[in-house]
Amino acid sequence: MHAETIVTDTTFEARLSDRLSFSDNGAFRKLLEDMRASQTRHWVLNLAALSSVDSAGLGMFIVAAETAKKSGMSLTLRSPAGHVRRLIELSKIDKLMPVEY
Repeated sequence: MHAETIVTDTTFEARLSDRLSFSDNGAFRKLLEDMRASQTRHWVLNLAALSSVDSAGLGMFIVAAETAKKSGMSLTLRSPAGHVRRLIELSKIDKLMPVEY
């Protein structure tokens, strides 16, 4: 996983690219720490350039949503495409958190 971040007064956006898998757990948790430390109200995981995600990666999205909720923030998944979109829909993650298609 590669993540490029953009932070404004109210939003922390992480543009994820490549693949998100079990081996990215540590880097993803670090990203969540950065999001929490930013004190922004809205977190966005932009998935437009993410080519694939495994079951652990889907679990990371759920952890991110729970972390945002506990911190009083909101989380949105943005622009999932192809394989990533299909897995989000099949796993019903789009029912647990906002997804902008």
